[in-house]
Amino acid sequence: MKIIIIVCFICSNIVSSQNWMQIQVLKREFDQAVTYYNDGKYAVSITVLNKILSDAPGKYEEAILLLLLKSQIGLDQSNKAKETSRNFFLKFPESIYLVNIMESLGDLYINERTYQSAYRMYLRSRSLSQNSDYTGRIDSKLLKLIQMNLPESLIDELLILELSEELRNIHLLAKANSAILNGSPDEAAIALNQIDPISLPDTYSLLYENLLRRSYEPSSPVLMVGIVLPLSGAKAKEGEAFLSGFYEGEKSNLVSNRRLSILALDSRSSNLQVIIEARNLEKMNQVKTLISPLNEQSSIAIVSAMSKSDIPIILSKTQENDLTDLYKNTYHFNSTLATEGRMAARYAVNSLGLKYLGVIAPASLEGEIQADAFIKEVDRLGANLVVSEWYSGEPKNIKRQFKNIRKVAFDLIPKEGTYDEALGMSIDSLDALFDISTDDYFDLPIKTKKKMSSSDSSKVVLSSVQGLYIPINSSDLEYIAPQIPMYNLETKVIGNKNWQNLFILQKENIGPHLKGLSIITNFYQELVDTVNYKSEEYFSFYNGYNIAKLLIEIDIENQSRVAINKSLQNIIFFKGEGTYYSPSIFNNNINAGFQILEFDGSKFNHQGVFIGDSLQMNLSNNR
Repeated sequence: MKIIIIVCFICSNIVSSQNWMQIQVLKREFDQAVTYYNDGKYAVSITVLNKILSDAPGKYEEAILLLLLKSQIGLDQSNKAKETSRNFFLKFPESIYLVNIMESLGDLYINERTYQSAYRMYLRSRSLSQNSDYTGRIDSKLLKLIQMNLPESLIDELLILELSEELRNIHLLAKANSAILNGSPDEAAIALNQIDPISLPDTYSLLYENLLRRSYEPSSPVLMVGIVLPLSGAKAKEGEAFLSGFYEGEKSNLVSNRRLSILALDSRSSNLQVIIEARNLEKMNQVKTLISPLNEQSSIAIVSAMSKSDIPIILSKTQENDLTDLYKNTYHFNSTLATEGRMAARYAVNSLGLKYLGVIAPASLEGEIQADAFIKEVDRLGANLVVSEWYSGEPKNIKRQFKNIRKVAFDLIPKEGTYDEALGMSIDSLDALFDISTDDYFDLPIKTKKKMSSSDSSKVVLSSVQGLYIPINSSDLEYIAPQIPMYNLETKVIGNKNWQNLFILQKENIGPHLKGLSIITNFYQELVDTVNYKSEEYFSFYNGYNIAKLLIEIDIENQSRVAINKSLQNIIFFKGEGTYYSPSIFNNNINAGFQILEFDGSKFNHQGVFIGDSLQMNLSNNR
C-alpha cells in the first residue's frame, strides 16, 4: 500500500513539473511572438502563434487569438482576420479582451475603407473601455473618422439608439462636421447647439471650436487634404511648425469662400510609418490631396507606394530628383536641385549674357546634382563652361581650386601676337604691299621683357572667367565667403539658397568684397522670426502656410482627385509669402519660380522671379 502511495506521489510531481515546464515554454514563445509583432514582423508572429495554437495553448488562447488577429490585420489578411474574430467570439463571448478585439476590427475596416463599420467598432470598443488612457486612444481614432464625412443616415441611426451623453456628443460632432463638408453650415449649427461642451472629451475640443466658427460662415466648398508629417520623434518640431503654418494659411483666405478640411497623421519620424499612414489616407476616398513635408527618402517611399493611385501628392521640401518619374501625380512645390542648377544657368547665360563660366561645388550628392544640371544647361544654351572644381569636407582651404581657376582665366586672355583683327591680315601679308628698306630703320634700343613671377601674377585681377556658380552646402558659407576676395577674380558669383546668411556676409572682411553676389532661391523673407522658430522650423511654417494658400486659390468646385490634378497642372503663377510658384517649362509638375537676390554689401535686394522661361524683374516680394 505504501509503495502505491509513493508511486502516485511521484507521478503527481512529474505531471506538475511537466505542466509548469509547458507553461514556461508557452510564455516564452508568446513573448517572442509579441516582440515580432512590435517589430512589424507580422508574418513571423503569425507562424509562432499558429504553432502554439496547434499544441495546447491553455490559458494563453485568448491573448494568442487577439495577437493573431492584430498580426493578420497588419498583413491585410482581412478574410483570415474575420475568421479569427468569429472563432474568438464563439470561444470567449465575455472575454476581457473584447475591447481590444473591437478596436482591431475597427482597424480592419479602416484598411477595407468601410468607414461606417470602423466607426461602429470603435464606438463598441470605447463603450467597453474601463481605462482612461485606452479610451483616449480610441477617441483619437474616432476623431479621425469623424472628419471623414460620415453619412448622415448612419449618425441619425446611432443617435436614436445611444443613451450615453458622451457618445451622443461624439455623434453630434460627426453630424456637424459632415454638414460643414457638404456646404450646410446651418445644419451644422443645429447639431452643435445640442452638444454640451462640458461632457465633450478633451480630444474633440479643438474640432468643436473650429466647427462652431465655421457654422457662422457662409456656405462654401471644402477640400479635404491629408498630411503625413512627423508630430513625434526627431523631426517633431518641424512637423508641428508646418501644421501650424498650414492652419494659418487656410485661415488667411479673405477673398474666396473656399475652405480646407485637414486630416493630419503622425509619421513618428519613421519612413515605415510614413508608408503606412500615406496608404491609410489614400484609401479614404474623401481625401482628395496628399501633402508630404518630408525629406527625399520618405518622399520616395510615399510616391512609390502611391504608384497605382490617382491622388495628387504635393511634396513641400526641395527634392534631389524629379519624382514624377516614379508617380506622375507628384507636385514639387519647392522644386528639385536639378531644376535649381538649370535655372541658375539660365540666369547666368540668358539674363546676364555671360559667355565663359566656371563651377566650384562640394563633392556631395546635392552639390553634384546642382553642378551637373548647371553645366548641361550652360552647354545647351551655347555658352562655355571653362572650369569646374570640386571640394570635399569642410572647405577651410580651397587654394588649389582657386589657383586652377586663375590658371584657366590666364589662358583665356588673348595672347599678344602679330595678327591684326582690324585689318584681317597678318604683318607678313602687308610686307608684300610695300617696299621697305633697311635704311628706314632707326637704331632703337631693344626692349627686354621682364618675366612675371607667380607672386606678381597673383596680384593681377582676372575677369576672363565671367561667372562662377558655387552651390555650397548649408554649413560651408563661413569657410567659402572669406576666401573668394583673396584670389583677385573679377567675376560674377552666383550662389544657391545656402548663401542666404546675412550674419556671415555682413562681416567686414566679406561684405565689401562680395558686392554683386547673386543668389537663386525658392524662399526669401526680409524679416525673419528667429525668436519663435529656428531656421528649418521657420521654413517649415511658411511651407505649410503657402501650400494651404495655394490650395484655396485653385478651382476646387469639382471635388474629385482627377479634377484637383487638373487644377494643379493649370497653375500659371502663384505668389505666396516669401515664395512664388511658376511651373517649369520642362515639367509642369515642378515649380521653377526661383527668385534672384543681389547682395549690395550689407543686405539683399530682390531682383526678380523666374516665370516660365524668363526672369521677370521688379516683382517685389515684400508686402
